[in-house]
Amino acid sequence: MTYTIIARCPRTGQFGLATASYSVAIGLYCDGAIRSNTGVTVTQGFPYPRNNRLAINLLAQGFTAQHALKQLAGSDPDFDYRQIGIVDRNANAVAHSGTKIGGWCGHRIGEGYVALGSTLTGQKVVDAIASRFAADAKGDLVDRLLSALEAGRDAGGIKGANGRLPERSVALVIYSKHDFNDIDIRVDLHDKAVDELRRIYEDYKPSIAYYDERARNPRNAIPAMEFADMLKNQQAKETT
Repeated sequence: MTYTIIARCPRTGQFGLATASYSVAIGLYCDGAIRSNTGVTVTQGFPYPRNNRLAINLLAQGFTAQHALKQLAGSDPDFDYRQIGIVDRNANAVAHSGTKIGGWCGHRIGEGYVALGSTLTGQKVVDAIASRFAADAKGDLVDRLLSALEAGRDAGGIKGANGRLPERSVALVIYSKHDFNDIDIRVDLHDKAVDELRRIYEDYKPSIAYYDERARNPRNAIPAMEFADMLKNQQAKETT
């Protein structure tokens, strides 16, 4: 009962992951799923976080996405219960949707990205995710990922035994040139988690450059509260 898109941006080299689920705290299963200059992966269905780290370690050793997926298949006796996507540093993308995952389960692979999901209302959900993401190939990766999640929700999203289920948790993770994440935003429990993720990101976005500059030049940085007040005043002027 989760849908996800993982991708590499051809323009910036960033790797990103955006996921939405009926389950609580889906961000837990993003742990170890991305590494700068290496790749991005995800395991869902019956998630097994160990597969994230194994896939990324294999990519770091020079394995292609296809070869890494074969290694996961050979080392996981419950592979048919997993749904896995992998994108490597060369934008090679592969996916596996296990036959023992309940409900509708499937994926769509494009250039440098994988859209995948399980317990969905149907193929139209992953098609909508992939189409929305691919429609703006030169756009900002974060905006493309958020829009893709919104498209999946609007196309029908998650389906339980008694009908449509809400997306209750979401996560957005971005890595670029650093060995730590650029963005890691999670909503662990909310009735409209996809909307809440968008709201949080839009609120946080103006602060990204400030926190990066403060980390690199702490002696010259203005206090966080002062920056927050400056930002609030600027936003007030823009709305008047």
